[in-house]
Amino acid sequence: MNGEVFSAEHRMLGLSWKGPDYHTRVPQGAWVHPTRESLDYALRLLGSGETERAAVVVGKVLSLQDTDPTSETYGIWPWLLEEPLAEMDPPDWNWADFCGARLAQLLVEHPGDLPEDLVRYARTALGHAAASIFRRNVGPGYTNIAVMGAGVTLVAGEVLGEPRFSDYGRRRLRKIVERTDHHGGFNEYNSPTYTIVTLTECERMLQLVRDTSARSDAERLRRAAWQTIAGHYHTGTHQWAGPHSRAYSDRLDAAIAGYLSARTGVEVLPHPTSGVRDRLEGTAPLPCPDDLVDRFQSPVNEESELRSTFIRRHGGDSTQGTTWMSEVACLGSVSSDNLWDQRRVLLGYWRTEADPAVVLRLRFLHDGRDFSSACVRNVQLGPRILSAIGLLTGMGDAHHQLDVPDDGAFDAEDFRVRYQLVGEGVAGRELGDGRFELSAGKNRAVIHTTPSRFGPHELAWKMERAEGRIYLDGVCYRGPRQRFDPAELGEVVIVVGLELLRDDQPPTATGLAVREKENGTLEATWPVVGGLEIQAPTRARPYQ
Repeated sequence: MNGEVFSAEHRMLGLSWKGPDYHTRVPQGAWVHPTRESLDYALRLLGSGETERAAVVVGKVLSLQDTDPTSETYGIWPWLLEEPLAEMDPPDWNWADFCGARLAQLLVEHPGDLPEDLVRYARTALGHAAASIFRRNVGPGYTNIAVMGAGVTLVAGEVLGEPRFSDYGRRRLRKIVERTDHHGGFNEYNSPTYTIVTLTECERMLQLVRDTSARSDAERLRRAAWQTIAGHYHTGTHQWAGPHSRAYSDRLDAAIAGYLSARTGVEVLPHPTSGVRDRLEGTAPLPCPDDLVDRFQSPVNEESELRSTFIRRHGGDSTQGTTWMSEVACLGSVSSDNLWDQRRVLLGYWRTEADPAVVLRLRFLHDGRDFSSACVRNVQLGPRILSAIGLLTGMGDAHHQLDVPDDGAFDAEDFRVRYQLVGEGVAGRELGDGRFELSAGKNRAVIHTTPSRFGPHELAWKMERAEGRIYLDGVCYRGPRQRFDPAELGEVVIVVGLELLRDDQPPTATGLAVREKENGTLEATWPVVGGLEIQAPTRARPYQ
């Protein structure tokens, strides 16, 4: 792939680091030698008959695995040669799954292409990876890793003659199918990256695994993934409509666009600015189910609305998604979630003459970075969304799990809610009466604010402009660095309405009403747009 270079010195693939900034201290742009990508490279080499170099790469990567059964990191690999497991922050246990999946494929498809001693070494490494996956025992709600680990253990059981791994992988896969049927979809909901990872691992299982019941379950999950993708693909912008549980970019990754094109036979055009971050290699493409292909090529002639249940809860609020589409625009939201940087809790796209897809997004920032301890409740009807934003306890800062402070508090100079519009020709203006407009081409998002507060601080709404982007910020706090504990901050009351309109549609009369109740909740209503109503706690609460 572009920018990759084999290093004879390090016996691995070298590339410029573009990974996330958690689990690792390696800065973006550093030249590194990654384990997973090197195994992908070895599989490419084996596929083209370059067995000598492939053997060199595989041997080097195998040497980096922790093989001590008493170790906490047993069975996993570091992300990078440059950063051993002991230096990661923290190690990523998913690397038993990611590297194990590639070893599984190597051992099924290429055992005769490598020296016998290296094959024995790889078999031993696959056993360590499978044992690590077995010991960790990820639940079925962690969709992509649950599926991937099931595949690794199933292949390990068949290749190594270990029934305990086969039985475990089969049971694990069945639990994922049952959970998916119960909830109506993947708990790791509508994720452009991880729905594709799940789909790829289903393809890998169908390519490698012989067990008939496991193959049947993998095919059921493969179809479920395609149903998610087909239901959320917007032909007018060539984008994957929101909301997204986990995404690494605001527009569809170019590699994912190519992946979908190869399997549907329909040209999915990446945005001109889209990069390639996601790596989708190693599996033979299986076609999208015939009855779903039309969804990728039929324009949206009439406005439509898709309502999905992502996580079904008894005695509590289920996590649900709403996605509205027109010919040129789409807008999606999730009923409730945190605002980790991978979340896309409110996300819209529309096409203009200057830009195939401008991007509208809601965020909450702590000193300029997405804040995982913020949360939102949304209720959506068509192209209108009513949102209540609050705080959570027991959550992290930049990552929702990896950097949770011991005392629950965060140092900050700046907290703000942000509605942003990114793309060519975006503009913004204040309309009066607490209303603001973010526009591009013949569509605009009108944002209706209400008097809001962040503990003792009143929100001030301001608009900022930069090249190719416009921000509407509700500044919660800006000043000397202070300690903020969500549990001690007091009441947070931030309610906002948003409507996506054509330029010939007048904005709705505000009509937003917010009432605080004695039980520590607020009730917000927007009666003039179909009676939207939302209830939310005013004080920080644990993440559900």
